[in-house]
Amino acid sequence: MKKALLSLLLAVAVMPLALAQDNTPSYISTTTASACGSYLWSANGQTYTTDTVAYYINATDDTLFVLSLTINHPFTSTENVNGTRCTYQWRGTTYNQPGLYSDTVVATAASGLCDSVFHLNLTLATTEYDNEIANACGSFTWHGNTYEASGVYSDTTVNAGCTHIDMLNLSIVTSLNVVENVEHCGDYSWYGETYTASGNYTHTISDTLIGCDTVHQLNLTIVVDTARMEVDSACGSKTWRGTTYDATGLYSILDTNATTHCVTYRSINLKIKTPRYPVKDTAMVGCNAIIFTVSSLTGTTNTRYNESATFDTTIIDHRWNRCYDSTIHLNVTIHKSGYDTTYVNACDSFYWNLNKKTYYKTPTTAPSYPFSTDTFGCDSMMTLMLTVKKAPVISAINGNWHLQAGETAVLYPTCTAGATYKWTYGNQTSTADTLTIPNVQGNVDVSLEATLNYPANGFACHDTSWITLVTFVGIDNTDAANISLYPNPTVGQLNIEASDAISQATVYNILGQQVLTLHNLGSKTTVDLTTLAKGTYTLHLALQNGQTIIRKFIINR
Repeated sequence: MKKALLSLLLAVAVMPLALAQDNTPSYISTTTASACGSYLWSANGQTYTTDTVAYYINATDDTLFVLSLTINHPFTSTENVNGTRCTYQWRGTTYNQPGLYSDTVVATAASGLCDSVFHLNLTLATTEYDNEIANACGSFTWHGNTYEASGVYSDTTVNAGCTHIDMLNLSIVTSLNVVENVEHCGDYSWYGETYTASGNYTHTISDTLIGCDTVHQLNLTIVVDTARMEVDSACGSKTWRGTTYDATGLYSILDTNATTHCVTYRSINLKIKTPRYPVKDTAMVGCNAIIFTVSSLTGTTNTRYNESATFDTTIIDHRWNRCYDSTIHLNVTIHKSGYDTTYVNACDSFYWNLNKKTYYKTPTTAPSYPFSTDTFGCDSMMTLMLTVKKAPVISAINGNWHLQAGETAVLYPTCTAGATYKWTYGNQTSTADTLTIPNVQGNVDVSLEATLNYPANGFACHDTSWITLVTFVGIDNTDAANISLYPNPTVGQLNIEASDAISQATVYNILGQQVLTLHNLGSKTTVDLTTLAKGTYTLHLALQNGQTIIRKFIINR
């Protein structure tokens, strides 16, 4: 602007000189203007887009037109706000939704200024917090609730999708009443006051910040201590107020009372008796061990003797009426209990008839039980060294239990992991995990023995299960193309397709009992078997061409 003004002044100064040289009349018209972006100067019809000082001479009347021009440009600003509150105030407006907002300040046409555009890229929080710290005496009411204990409390409100959480960090202080009981010799100073007489006194300390008072209460006793005389007697010696005396006499000290701080003259009239020295022989008999108890003025002593022997022990008993140091010759005789051990390996459990208990696992501590007592009261103990291991469990024997004559049976067990097997059928055995019996012609009894071996303990545990393979006889050998059953096994619906129409279908269970009869089914039909129980069944089909077909099927739900 200063540059444009300087150029204008120079132009105004120079132009008259130029005109004057031509001896031409002159007139100057000056225009100062501001515009947004561009400016059309009516004097010469030109448009300007930058700051400039321009002039134009009208040839008609030799008028000098001077233009001092300032070009303004639009102002744009963008503000990015990631708020911690649910609302935000911006340029006089409160926003409660995130988004992009704009505010335009429109310039007046006469100012020559451009519009200013302000942009706001706003992100708001869905949860906002206000924290408050409070100290109170006794209780504090906040958001309609009264609290009597220190702690952190919160109050949550939801408004228009915004969760507002007020947090209160509260410290509750209560008034205190402190009682002091004091005995003192002479004057006593307390909280700046000196008291010369016994009595009850109080002093209050106020908390100006929170308002809780602490009341101190003094129960004061002013003591005047007096001289005291003690009379006592002892055996051998006596320790009195830190000094040991071994002769009869009158002894005195000056004593300062640690509690009252009073100095007192104290005396003791002491009589000392000389100890005697008796000797006593004692015999003791016991089982396994003896506890010998000695009680004296100095206390009680228990001594345990585990073996037969002779001991000398001294008892010091310095009570006035006895006053002796005695030696006891102690002759101890110890009789020992007898012991025996039974070793047992058991599968699953073991019942011990001595203590009438059943053990289902190996005891962590071997149990013992007395089984006889001698004349001295010593028990003979039986100890059980028991090892209990789990036996295998055969949950089921799966496979082909029900067969047609000539079919192959394949059996396999569901059993405790790690077991080995022994199958027995007829006069044959097998140790395979799966048993295969080819060309079964009749009912076969099969037994399975499962074994879990415990080599570290030197024994094994067993479980045995039995089944009977049932073989159906009389089932036809008609080509399988004549009849089709599916699905087999079935859960309830059995599809039948035959080479000719079926006149009658009869179902028998494993016991040979007739459980279902159907007529005139056609050559292709579906039979509903949902009323029958899980198991193996035989189907007899009578075809219209006179042929009879027998088939086996299984219902497995």
